[in-house]
Amino acid sequence: MSFKPDQSEVNSESPEARASEELLYLGVQPIAENIKTVLELQKTMQQPAGFEEIVENMDSPKELAPAMREKNIKRVIHSEGPSVWAHCKPAIRLVDFMPISDEKKADLKLIMLYHDLGKTTPGMSNRPINRQILQKELGRGKLFQPAFGHAGEKLQDVEAGFRANGISGHKLEVFMTVVKNHMETSLGEMPGPKLVELFKKFGKNDDEKKEVAELLALVIQLDGNSAIHSQLTEDGEAVVGLKDDRTGLNFDNIWAKYQEGKKQLGVD
Repeated sequence: MSFKPDQSEVNSESPEARASEELLYLGVQPIAENIKTVLELQKTMQQPAGFEEIVENMDSPKELAPAMREKNIKRVIHSEGPSVWAHCKPAIRLVDFMPISDEKKADLKLIMLYHDLGKTTPGMSNRPINRQILQKELGRGKLFQPAFGHAGEKLQDVEAGFRANGISGHKLEVFMTVVKNHMETSLGEMPGPKLVELFKKFGKNDDEKKEVAELLALVIQLDGNSAIHSQLTEDGEAVVGLKDDRTGLNFDNIWAKYQEGKKQLGVD
């Protein structure tokens, strides 16, 4: 995966035209609300200043290694590129390769377009908890820019975006629930009883909960697959890979653990 601009990102006459072209390429309608969202995501940086050379060369080990050594970085954890759009764009692109229906693909593309809109909240990276974690990890030689709290931000804008794309009623509720919970990244490792507690937020009955949980599992997979991790070897060479615990989520296993959790707790 490359975080460098491709030709479609440099040949358009205006930012709006470029965003429209990219949305069409990704199979998303270039309506005004979607274009506005792309522009917001593009201007929102999600790596600390001074580490641009590392982030932009995550797909080029030869260039990455000296950049990491210069900054005393031994590991890059879950890099999503320089901007939020640099993460969302490949996530949307990956949807086309999933073995799911065309209708579900369209749903996922919209969710991945809007799922990280909360990161565009001013001051997100400068919140005390995010700054504290960033500095702590840098002290350990690890580059990681956290954005804790973003899943609960700009939800009105997220909802407006979905509505502009014709999403309403029960489907809108499902989409919003998925966005609010897309940072439940330990979904695959949760024991049954904890899943029972989490799924209480997903619907009134198991049919509704299953609909949300299945879509959420796909979103979490896409989120993990759209990030890059790297580390330096003892010889100072860069090893780059896409290994992430979220990429192998198996919904059938999750749902089976949920059902077992209900039996353990004695609930229907």
